Amino acid sequence: MEKRTFSDPSIPAFFQAANKPFKVIPHRNDTGQVEFIVEGENIDNALNELYENTSVGCLDFIKSLKGLRSSIFALKGGQR
Repeated sequence: MEKRTFSDPSIPAFFQAANKPFKVIPHRNDTGQVEFIVEGENIDNALNELYENTSVGCLDFIKSLKGLRSSIFALKGGQR
């Protein structure tokens, strides 16, 4: 199983909007920044789809991004 870490929530949001079978785990790193661990097979292929501008539903992407942003605020305890 592959594992990649992303600090930008838009990448795992794309994976979710494109219905990729990845597990996305938000966590705080040692500096307190929230990152997203993505686990699954063929993550590089999914990244290539992103960079090739594969179409996903706009509302699906927004919904996924909002969910991941909510996890950022939850992990930071509402701090800004």
